[in-house]
Order: sequence, then C-alpha cells, then structure tokens
Amino acid sequence: MYAGIAAGLLVFTGVWHATEWMMDGRRRDTWLLVPFGAIYLLLGYLLVMGIGGMILQVAALAAVALGGSIAFLKRERLDIRRWVVWVFVAIDVLIALALVLALLR
Repeated sequence: MYAGIAAGLLVFTGVWHATEWMMDGRRRDTWLLVPFGAIYLLLGYLLVMGIGGMILQVAALAAVALGGSIAFLKRERLDIRRWVVWVFVAIDVLIALALVLALLR
C-alpha cells in the first residue's frame, strides 16, 4: 500500500518537475528540473509495475532524499517560484515517509 502511494506521488511530481519550465518560463533552473522529473517518473513507473522490489524502493528513497535535500538547501537561490519549491520538498518528504513505511512492512 505504501509503495503504491509513493509510486503515485513519484509519477505526479515527476510530471510536474518535467513540465515546470512550461508553466514558469524557460530558465536555467526550471530546465534543471527536467532530469529530476524523468528520474522520478521512471522510479514511479517501476514501482507501479512492481519491478525491482526492495532494491528499487531503497534506490527511490535515496533519489528522493537527494532531490529533496538539494531543493531545500538551494531554495533561496533557485529561480523557481517559491511555493513550488516548498511543495516539491513537502512531496519529497511524503514520498520518503511512504517508502520508509513500505520498507519496514
């Protein structure tokens, strides 16, 4: 159940990361979100399909922890709408929590 929640959130935020440049303008910082979006989409897809098992969940947890940490640490210097950065960080925390609960189960 928790892996499914994490997968859904990964797909949602992956699409949002990959398309933020269309909504907020074509700038260097918005373009840098695209690779993170692609990674999140791939991880979410693999989790939804049940491919990879526990190893994939750990890899997704590491990717989300890295992405959320980078966003939090650079939040003042990014040329991205502030509320978007905070929502990305909040979603990353939710994904990490869901993955930890899935791994503990």
